[in-house]
Amino acid sequence: MKKMLLVAAVAVFGVSAYAQVTKPVGLAVRGGIVLPASGYGRDLGRTWFGVGADYRLSNLKFGENNVGSSAAMTISADYYGKGEASSVPILLNYMMSQNEFFYSVGAGLAITRARENGNNKNQTTFGYQIGVGYNFQQGQTPLFVEAKYFGSGNSRLNAFGLYVGIRL
Repeated sequence: MKKMLLVAAVAVFGVSAYAQVTKPVGLAVRGGIVLPASGYGRDLGRTWFGVGADYRLSNLKFGENNVGSSAAMTISADYYGKGEASSVPILLNYMMSQNEFFYSVGAGLAITRARENGNNKNQTTFGYQIGVGYNFQQGQTPLFVEAKYFGSGNSRLNAFGLYVGIRL
């Protein structure tokens, strides 16, 4: 019981300390469902679990002439999988924002695991993503929704993700 009270106190003080910080650190964390694009993936399950994070590396000066638009380079890591199959894309992304909407495209490596001929096969292949999202700027907590398509050299693990996230 004492441990639970200690954890609750730390969580309350951590949230209140975070609420006092006004400068964002450039981190976005998301979670949601992933819909496999291949028959192999759908045979394992119609919906998979997915999580990911983006870290803003730098703001870019593209599009600053347009009010409400911005651009940035980010690095992202995601995980999605079910059962014997999973993918971990680690990507460098270009992200553009126009008011509440944002768009991203990225490329890098995808670490994949899938069953092949009765054995698990791990591969590191080319990976990419394209996404679109909407920022909810209401209140202290900047929430967003996002849709992404993930592709890789192991096309059996290509998938479409639907996420809800928070910007820190």
